[in-house]
Amino acid sequence: MRQERVLKRRTHAADFRHLKTLEEFDWQFNLTIQRKQIYELATGAFIRKSTDVFFVGPPGVGKTHLAQAIGYEAIKMNFHVLYRSIFDLVRDFLKDEAFSQQERTVRKYLKPDLVIIDDMGLKSLPRHSAEYLLEVIMRRYENRATIMTSNRPLEDWGKLLGDVPSASAILDRFLHHAQTIAITGRSYRLKDQALVAPPEGKTKAKPNEPSTAGSASKSSEARSLLA
Repeated sequence: MRQERVLKRRTHAADFRHLKTLEEFDWQFNLTIQRKQIYELATGAFIRKSTDVFFVGPPGVGKTHLAQAIGYEAIKMNFHVLYRSIFDLVRDFLKDEAFSQQERTVRKYLKPDLVIIDDMGLKSLPRHSAEYLLEVIMRRYENRATIMTSNRPLEDWGKLLGDVPSASAILDRFLHHAQTIAITGRSYRLKDQALVAPPEGKTKAKPNEPSTAGSASKSSEARSLLA
């Protein structure tokens, strides 16, 4: 009973968006995700070594689910875990900065054995966001483990943070000992959405324009990482 109370208390303190477990994850939906690799992370070895994990990929491929599930496994091993979206992190610093209590926020992000910073790349961030994130990453570097998730490639971080030098400094430290897990594929949230095709021989035409059939394929080129 005592262990259950401790687990419940630490899970509540982690402040997960929605508690997710590895048992709930649909491994068959995206076979590119290496199940063995994820379960190795769930052993907590990277936390004991104070190294990091970086999940990158488009929205809906399971980054947040896996990050929170690994965090929950860590809690069951008596690690202290904190989950925050990047927007939560920025709001925490802005709030305490207004009351001259920024050092209190820094301590909040330094204490946990594992901090999960989610949702990088959903949209551009407010001014000084790069400074706040850099402070957390620099202070945790080689001292505590961190998981970050990103919907955008690394070369976009300078623009998202509005500070290319700080973005480079963040990535230089965070990626030094990080295990990068790139996930591709379509969104799990859209898996049940049916594709409705027009009747054969008919396409929807714009007014005063002839109808056309077929579609043009799109391609993209890989871009290099930030120096």
